[in-house]
Amino acid sequence: MRAAVLEEFNQPLNLQEMPDPEPGVDDAIVRTRAAGICRTDLKIIEGAIPTVTTPLILGHELAGEVVALGPGGAGIAEGARVTVGLDITCGICEYCRRGELDHCARLLRLGLERDGALAEFVRVPVANLIEIPPSISFVHAATIPDAVGSPYHAVLKRAGVRPGQTVAVYGLGGLGLIAVQVAVMAGARVIAIARTKERRQLAEELGASWSIDPSEAEVSVQIRDLTQGLGVHAFIDMVGIEGSVQQGVLSSRKGGRVVVVGYLVPQFTAGMMRLVYDEVAIMGSRGSTRSDLLEAVDLVDQGLIRPIIGAELSLEDVNQGLDRLRDGSVIGRSVVNIA
Repeated sequence: MRAAVLEEFNQPLNLQEMPDPEPGVDDAIVRTRAAGICRTDLKIIEGAIPTVTTPLILGHELAGEVVALGPGGAGIAEGARVTVGLDITCGICEYCRRGELDHCARLLRLGLERDGALAEFVRVPVANLIEIPPSISFVHAATIPDAVGSPYHAVLKRAGVRPGQTVAVYGLGGLGLIAVQVAVMAGARVIAIARTKERRQLAEELGASWSIDPSEAEVSVQIRDLTQGLGVHAFIDMVGIEGSVQQGVLSSRKGGRVVVVGYLVPQFTAGMMRLVYDEVAIMGSRGSTRSDLLEAVDLVDQGLIRPIIGAELSLEDVNQGLDRLRDGSVIGRSVVNIA
């Protein structure tokens, strides 16, 4: 099979022929039809994620068809159209036994600690497969494991957004534009934040009530002007840049939540007095659970969430696609069509 392999950190991916994978007892082999790429892939290439080793086939967003099953593969048939949860869990640690699979102590992730989707075939546990209806294209389905699932988890499960609340989404990339839609769907008013005019306009088309440019004035000042000085119930930080968490705290109303999804800088600082006196919570949000993904598939199927596809490219052009992610010229998710 053809696969895009990271052989050394800080080097382009190498398209090469590799042996087709064989299913283990509880595994499936999926013929990849589409695979998303995102800024996490850039972090992997840069060697910024300590659990990743090379050589590695990248790609943690996957949609395709089941072509083979191991002897323990039950509950799904060959030929099924699927997307795939990226978390591969042990099933036996304390977290797994408590049903907290996303906190698994021995967690492996597709395209990070285990070979991923930028290949014609990929081996995954049957338990990670999620069937998709014919109404969802492979290109759209490939975005569900991360670009849809992660903001869905952040907005609804971590921030607990409810009708009538006001939510700020800082960063309008592939995940941020979905976060806007999820918050609107939940009945919230959304303040969308990005430097790029086109991204702000798209966020408003997707239902944001306001959009602001962080280069015009401090984000927190602009947000308080829009909220009669109260601030937002939830601040979803999709950028994780210097000062963004502090702006989230300063933008939050009393009892508000700052949910951090992006992580470009290794550390942050936040004003302690405001944090304590206003009882603002800061929390991280990583990935999504299987229940999140099942719900996300249903919402995409109903047209309530629309994956934003910024570019479609071939496996041969994956490095050019990664370069466009680096320079910020893609609005939405880049998806690689395979096979």
